[in-house]
Amino acid sequence: MCLSTVYKNTKEPANIVMSNVQAIEVQEGQILLTDLMERQTVIVGTLVSVDLVGGVAIVREA
Repeated sequence: MCLSTVYKNTKEPANIVMSNVQAIEVQEGQILLTDLMERQTVIVGTLVSVDLVGGVAIVREA
């Protein structure tokens, strides 16, 4: 199973939005993050990058 950590703007511990993310959905200017426990967070913005091997995603808030 591949789980990721999502960061806001840069990969720094202070910028963690959510850990153990199992799904990322992008729809109409919003990013829906779902973690291993099925908790969800919505970010209004854009998906900047995703490193599936490294388990890192970067988002930019609008």
